Amino acid sequence: MLDTDAPELLPYATLVNAWRAGSDTLGVAGAVYEWQEAPLIFLVDGAQLADETHLRRLRRLLAMRGDVPYLGVLSPGRLDVFAVALDSKRLRQVQVKVVDEQVAQQDVLSLLANARPKAARNSRSWISDVVLRLLTRAIDQLTPLEGVDDEDAISLVGRALFTRFLADRGLLPAGLDDVRLAGGMFDDAVRAAETCAWLDATFNGDLLPLPEGIFERLSTEAYKVLGDIMRRAPGGQLVLGWEEKWDHLDFAHIPVGVLSQAYELYLRSHAPAKQRREGGYYTPRPIADLLVRASFRALDREGASAHARVLDPAAGAGVFLLTAFRELVAARWRADGVRPNTKVLRDILYRQITGFDINEAALRFAALGLYLMSIELDPEPQPIDKLGFDNLRGAVLHRFAANDEIPGGQLGSLGPQVGQEHVGKYDIVVGNPPWASGTKLPDWSLICAQVARIASDRLGAPLAPPLPNEVLDLPFVWRAMEWAKPGGQIAFALHARLLFQQGDGMADARRALFRALDITSVINGVELRQTKVWPEILAPFCLLIAANRTPGPGAGFRLISPRLESCLNAAGAMRIDAHSAEIIPTEQLGRTPELLKILFRGTKADLGLVERIRSKGFPTLESFWCEAIGRSSRGYLAGAGNGYQTLKASSRFRKRGDGMPGVPAEYLHGLPVITPESLDDLLIDTNALEPFGHERIHDPRDPGLFVGPIAIVHQSPPARLGRMRVGVADQAAAYNESFYGYSPSAFEDAHLLVRYLALVLGSKFALWLALITSGKFGFERDVVEKAALNRMPLPDFRMLSSEQRQGIDRLFDEVRRDSAAWEHVDRWVSELYGLGTADIQTITDTLRYNLPFADTKAAAQAAPKDLKHFCTVLERELAPWAERFGASLHAVPFADRASSPWRGVKLQRVGSRTRTDIPQDWEGLLRVADAGAASEMIVRGGSGAMFIARLAQQRYWTETQARLLAQRIVWTHLDFLSGSAAA
Repeated sequence: MLDTDAPELLPYATLVNAWRAGSDTLGVAGAVYEWQEAPLIFLVDGAQLADETHLRRLRRLLAMRGDVPYLGVLSPGRLDVFAVALDSKRLRQVQVKVVDEQVAQQDVLSLLANARPKAARNSRSWISDVVLRLLTRAIDQLTPLEGVDDEDAISLVGRALFTRFLADRGLLPAGLDDVRLAGGMFDDAVRAAETCAWLDATFNGDLLPLPEGIFERLSTEAYKVLGDIMRRAPGGQLVLGWEEKWDHLDFAHIPVGVLSQAYELYLRSHAPAKQRREGGYYTPRPIADLLVRASFRALDREGASAHARVLDPAAGAGVFLLTAFRELVAARWRADGVRPNTKVLRDILYRQITGFDINEAALRFAALGLYLMSIELDPEPQPIDKLGFDNLRGAVLHRFAANDEIPGGQLGSLGPQVGQEHVGKYDIVVGNPPWASGTKLPDWSLICAQVARIASDRLGAPLAPPLPNEVLDLPFVWRAMEWAKPGGQIAFALHARLLFQQGDGMADARRALFRALDITSVINGVELRQTKVWPEILAPFCLLIAANRTPGPGAGFRLISPRLESCLNAAGAMRIDAHSAEIIPTEQLGRTPELLKILFRGTKADLGLVERIRSKGFPTLESFWCEAIGRSSRGYLAGAGNGYQTLKASSRFRKRGDGMPGVPAEYLHGLPVITPESLDDLLIDTNALEPFGHERIHDPRDPGLFVGPIAIVHQSPPARLGRMRVGVADQAAAYNESFYGYSPSAFEDAHLLVRYLALVLGSKFALWLALITSGKFGFERDVVEKAALNRMPLPDFRMLSSEQRQGIDRLFDEVRRDSAAWEHVDRWVSELYGLGTADIQTITDTLRYNLPFADTKAAAQAAPKDLKHFCTVLERELAPWAERFGASLHAVPFADRASSPWRGVKLQRVGSRTRTDIPQDWEGLLRVADAGAASEMIVRGGSGAMFIARLAQQRYWTETQARLLAQRIVWTHLDFLSGSAAA
């Protein structure tokens, strides 16, 4: 409720302040309904709305916040819901029809939370995008002008924007608080100079720098650009017609974090190389909020949050520091029982917040944000001159710029410039360190030595964890172990290669990190890349939350993998379902390097199947090949590898070469060239292929790769097939880097071996194993890497019986002639590996709903098709356990409303005399589940019944999921099966 005075309302401080000041527009706002601690719908009293214009103004103001998707108008027996956005649409166009013949009244909040109708973020109508475009446009208009370079432009625009924030919030000093006067503060050289002098005096010079005499050099056009930033609509009234113009914005309600995004947009537009090098990509506020709040909740359990010290070692423009500041103020409020005043706010700012960065402009934007946040959170911020800020530089914000005069001076926060005074000082170390790799930083060996020292100290034994490809984010995690207090919280947004990459030493790096740090939660955001959850990055991300200590015996962590939910993600939200997270024993991660990938793309059923297959002792394809065929003189598998690469711009001129880029390719001339289309036939007709005609190729390739017979695998599995495309060439053939070839020409039975490989690698089993164990496929790329195939357990061809060998030849010919379908191959492979019916169903379900293809993603989110079959499987799996207690169980679907994002199953003990009606508070419990972003809820309705609710998405209603649910009921509700528990 907005009429209370509580720390929980600090995120809505601008609204509450306006509401208490008697705002005509905001006075009708009464409450906000949250989902995962983020606003879902603001509720207003319909009786207090003056007219439709009032409602449109209110909708426009809420859109300025950029965090709430809906506005709800409550009237007696009625709720009208409107999507919030910056646009000129009529109310009837943005009204969400939440209660009609298709939508039941009790499903309204669930529908809004989970389906997000009409809430998709549009860059044209989302406040952060609008402001950032206006800023970029202003900078672009200034930079061509004489006497204004890039740095001057960003400083001028930043100062004008900062002043506009103060003006719209009514915080300018007396004499300037008139809208007309405020709008002219940058209209000419005299007024701009006076304004900046006042800013420098009030904020102690810690603002964006300007060169001497800049105002005398600016042209009339420059002052027009700056004046436009300051100008509000005539009379200061918010206009209803929408255009993307400065005077249509009200910075009284625009989040302070827009400043940080403004700087990072500037980098992206004006200095993309610098942005990539320094990792200057902004973190969306919801992700920063999630990491900061999770860290504070852990400290809350120990009563240590009110006086916590927080460090962001790669602060950028300060989004994490702003969120941490707000959380610290709320924690102090709860601890002291009174809202922090100006003095306490300064104490928190100066003593409890620290940020490091290498970039001067970023830190100045961070300072602007912290100043504004301090003003925003102040219960009595006026007069502004009384605020008396200290300079934040060197006390709160520290720049560790490149310094060639000291060893490691180019390493920023990771280098020796960060002194001992920061060791063991912070209760929370949080942030989004740069993810760059292959940076070739000078003195990289110093970082490696630091990490080795920290790891050895933590684990009590010499250890030098690898830092594959010189990635930057991992060293920050290791250094955080020094900066954080023992038992303190460490929370970072990282590149998800930490979780899933298997090659280049990353498995060892992951194992060392999880041994040295007590990871408590890992949020895997891989499925959400390229969505509005984090719209500006293409790389897969993860969020790591840990306590700064080594994990004890039996330690484990939660693995939470938010699933792609198109409507929810399009609104910028993701489901963090901590209640249904997988609990991973840390020791098991060390034993099974692919564990996280298996549980991400599969389930515990897939994990059990992988472990059972590996227990059979089959050699891997690589170990078989080494033993049966051998290695080349360079240590690679003989006759196995990627195909040739055509000449590239990066092709080398070799010192002992012929002075031309690349290498000659005469040995491939005349060979038929394999194409993806040629794999339409299992036995490739090489006579129908075009001959190789390139004079040169990028790098030399082993000629043995192209000697027939060859088993060929295309690295990109087609979505329509659900299996890898394979073929066999009995004669020599050339193939490019899109294919992997296995040529066992020296092997005694090479003709049959390549057919054996083609059948196994073309089966659904092989694609399933690649999906759940590959370090790239289904994670960062949609191609299967050769290393994943080489790690595949493969029944030793040499140990096959003569009957099995005859079966290979026969099955290959039948598939080649289309007298047998690939499903016959799948059954043959299942028998080869000793798979049962349940195993085959697990593989089928995983491929059907977890492959990284558009059709698969859509199928996973579709409404469940057959709940009765789910119930049948659940009954069947539980039957042996129920029989032990002389009982039988019956499962039936219930609560099957089409408008509900939930579906339910009632599990009934047959013959029970206990009343088993659906609990009266079921709908309320579903709302609790919604508010917590759960995907499943189980309610015991008495000793004779159990009610299970799951999200109405097919991925949760497969046969495999029914079997897993049965296992959990056995493990955690055995008293229900025995009938010994009361309600």
